Amino acid sequence: MLTRRFLLKAMAAAAAMSALPRPLSALAAAAPLTETRLMMGTFVTIHTFGVSENHAAEAMAGAFSRMTDLEATLTRFDSASPLGQLNSAGILRDAPQELLHVANAASLMHRTTGGAFDPTILSLLEIMERKAGAALDRREAAEAAELIGMEHVQSSGKALRFLRSGMKMSLDGIAKGYIADEGARALLASGVKNFLINAGGDIVARGSKAGRPWRVAVENPEKYQGKSDYPAVRSLHDEAMATSGIYENILDAEKKTNHILNPATGRCSTLPGASVVASSAMEADALATALCVLSRPVDVVENMTDAACLITLPGGGIQKSSRWG
Repeated sequence: MLTRRFLLKAMAAAAAMSALPRPLSALAAAAPLTETRLMMGTFVTIHTFGVSENHAAEAMAGAFSRMTDLEATLTRFDSASPLGQLNSAGILRDAPQELLHVANAASLMHRTTGGAFDPTILSLLEIMERKAGAALDRREAAEAAELIGMEHVQSSGKALRFLRSGMKMSLDGIAKGYIADEGARALLASGVKNFLINAGGDIVARGSKAGRPWRVAVENPEKYQGKSDYPAVRSLHDEAMATSGIYENILDAEKKTNHILNPATGRCSTLPGASVVASSAMEADALATALCVLSRPVDVVENMTDAACLITLPGGGIQKSSRWG
């Protein structure tokens, strides 16, 4: 999931790391034991509390190792990865269990959101990236539309198959959350009960910090315009939180096109951002992406029993679901 563009951005950010806000920042004082690594095209930070330095270091090393392995499996940017092989050949007969799990979770989210979450949007996204924001002609749009549809991805046993030639799939909108969840599982298995993982805005919080919930802030979508105030701050206890927005990955110099595309129309999202709290980062990650292209995103979340959302609107306003708090 690491691209050259993201790598350069991350290197620049590292030079001024202490001065820049994070996508979702732990607001309380830094946990006693913290480690940050560059992976998945972003900074991934683990904060731990209540264990010895040696215990924390060993546990965090194991969690980072697990997350690194999963990134290699789920990235679309390496043609040799399992997902890269699927995108090249259209079929993967012996897919890793982790890829099958995330692909099946993506299919479920596709159904849950009425198609708003659709990883097969990749063919259209690649065309738009090549054209650097220039409008697609009618032929390009029609050809890309034929390759979009998670219902055309077949999972059977250990095999994944595209039912239409030329289809491709990106798991960028769900894999980072899953990888953060797996990092959390590794920490728990190592005996660390109180921690927060921040994978570039996909957050998993477990336990507490000195008996208090972990506190995180929603990043301002207009931060690059100098607006650094937080739209909201929320406590997390044994929960996950993710934010998607149109401000981090712009495709053209005029900033009119972005990476969040509506599968039904092929158009870019105009919603600045969506933050979701859910039981897992994988669910929060995918749902936050989907909400950015839905006309009534809060209504969708109100019908879910284990999720809450905050929507940042053009002009700086916000909407939130009843369970946001």
